[in-house]
Amino acid sequence: MFIENKILPVLVIHDQKKAIDLAKCLYDSGIRNIEIALRTNASKKSIEKIVASEIPLNIGIGTILSLDDLIFAKDVGANFGLSPSTDTQIIEKSIDLNFDLIPGISTPTDISTVIKYGINKLKFFPAENLGGMDYLNRINSPFKHLDLKYVVLGGIDHDNFMKYAESDNIIAIGGSWIAKKELIDNNDWNEISRRAKIFLNYLFKKE
Repeated sequence: MFIENKILPVLVIHDQKKAIDLAKCLYDSGIRNIEIALRTNASKKSIEKIVASEIPLNIGIGTILSLDDLIFAKDVGANFGLSPSTDTQIIEKSIDLNFDLIPGISTPTDISTVIKYGINKLKFFPAENLGGMDYLNRINSPFKHLDLKYVVLGGIDHDNFMKYAESDNIIAIGGSWIAKKELIDNNDWNEISRRAKIFLNYLFKKE
């Protein structure tokens, strides 16, 4: 589902005119996977533009809160979607649509709910607020034999990034730290590129 590396910038785009420049900047900097959150009036148009472009990014749609959001993600041609919860109606519809959905979990009960559907990729959010890798390892312990994989988001930055990157259970590390709103607003592609490369270098050093 995720290609080349674990870094997953979460993009909150307020101006669709910046979408292509942002996507190109990230790709040229070595980013291959992105999550575009459905949080602004410009989100859907921005997604449509990036999907229709020739920039070969692995595109995920985040903040899927409704069936309409899910259907949009499927119809627009996104590669995967992420939800902050274990809404069973959304999960069941994603299976009907044959669309890769990563539901959000924060407790063992959430994990139990999701695995009943045969899903083995989960979103752990908000990671740092809940206790980070220590907490995730504890709640994952009863399910360790299932080899569940996690996308982690929430409070992750350069200070705590590596403890997630070093875990085999973590398939993607998400956050807005690479492309913050003010950087996008100011067309500061150089700074966005610099931040992307910093985290990529962390991964390369690990390897």
